[in-house]
Amino acid sequence: MTKKEKNYDQIDYKIIQELSKDARKSVAKIARKIDVNERTVRRRIEKLIEDDTLRITTIVDPSSFGYNAIADINLKVDEAVYNDFVEECKADPNVCYIATGWGKANLSIETRFLDNENMYNFINKTLPETEGVEVINYFIIPKIIYNIDEWLPVKEDFKEE
Repeated sequence: MTKKEKNYDQIDYKIIQELSKDARKSVAKIARKIDVNERTVRRRIEKLIEDDTLRITTIVDPSSFGYNAIADINLKVDEAVYNDFVEECKADPNVCYIATGWGKANLSIETRFLDNENMYNFINKTLPETEGVEVINYFIIPKIIYNIDEWLPVKEDFKEE
């Protein structure tokens, strides 16, 4: 894996830090807080979004809706059904994360269910009965300690001003 060049500087770092505290914070407030011109802040945010470095989005906590039965499932999916299966997973409201992989498992999904019975049926009936799909292993997740929506780059990831 190649190391990414540091395309962002300390102003970008400060903007990201401010938005991570409150993504609804106005450009004017961010500009005042970091002592930078409003237009500069607006332009920088637009660039971060355009570069797919930053997404300003709503994050919904599934547990607020009772989706507390969580499993990470590693699957081996035959090439002939791979794309169709991925589309089925995207349409399934219980699947909240899909990633391709290397090794014995070539697809990883994170699932959330309202109860253990639905999770059990999905892992032990639905998936094994799906043509071209094999469950390699799975992990029942009793508690998420740290999630990607909490991750932030460190100051050293940004060029000095």
